[in-house]
Amino acid sequence: MKKLNCEFDSAFIMVLILSLALLSSCENNNKKSDAFGNFELDKTFVSAESQGRILWLNIEEGMDLKSEQVIGQIDSMNLHYQKEQLKAQQEMILANLPDIEAQLNVQRQQKANILVNKERVDKLYVKKAATQKQVDDIQGSLDLILSQITATEVKKSNVYAQVKAIDSQIATIKYQISKCIITCPVDGKVLTQLSRTGETVAPGKPLFTIAALDDIRLKVYVSGDQLPHLKVGQEVKVLIDDTKSSNTSLNGEIVWVAEQAEFTPKTVQTKKERVNLVYALKIKCKNDGNLKAGMPAEVIF
Repeated sequence: MKKLNCEFDSAFIMVLILSLALLSSCENNNKKSDAFGNFELDKTFVSAESQGRILWLNIEEGMDLKSEQVIGQIDSMNLHYQKEQLKAQQEMILANLPDIEAQLNVQRQQKANILVNKERVDKLYVKKAATQKQVDDIQGSLDLILSQITATEVKKSNVYAQVKAIDSQIATIKYQISKCIITCPVDGKVLTQLSRTGETVAPGKPLFTIAALDDIRLKVYVSGDQLPHLKVGQEVKVLIDDTKSSNTSLNGEIVWVAEQAEFTPKTVQTKKERVNLVYALKIKCKNDGNLKAGMPAEVIF
């Protein structure tokens, strides 16, 4: 019986030693970490660039998308009819060109005839066979036809100017029609779908959010006495939970340091901690698929 008690005491002491060692190890790990935080994603809000009803939108939450991938379309018939109307106006304006060109041809022929008569009158005037009034009259007729030709050419130029202005309006309509095609701006995974097929949208209304999961960042807060020892580009060690008693170590790089201090985030409940000023840092880690938004982590500087 005495021997049994001794064995029990020995086992109890061994368990106690192991427990103390484990507790000490956990405390050392906690002391070892310099900062704590959570992983965040830089979301991109993809919004409608045109007004109308969504004819189709082929996305689902969790779907992987590529940059410039066509994923939907907004009704553009109204814009199409506007474009056709502008084309019709342009054709009506261009229909005036043959008449203007014919008028110019007549005026140019009149000019040629007047020049012939003027040459004849000038010769007669030199020989004293024509009067000064005849010379002045023929010169007046020439000046008049030249003015008429100039006015007709201006009218022709105005037609081309109107056609060019409508071309610009048509180009604008075409651009607006192109914006009715919904494309993905970046590579990433759809996080939240905010609009669906059949809904009416306006420019600026968010359709969905997307984020590149390989560009995940850990946001932590450090105190003022830690800040002088940290800089952008510095390599750090990031620890994420693996099991209850072990962590997985990752390499990270500080990519952003806040320029101004702020109060400790409200998730810290004690008043003593809430009044402390801290600086926010963002640390970039390579994501192999295991890192997710909201996941807690520790940092060793």
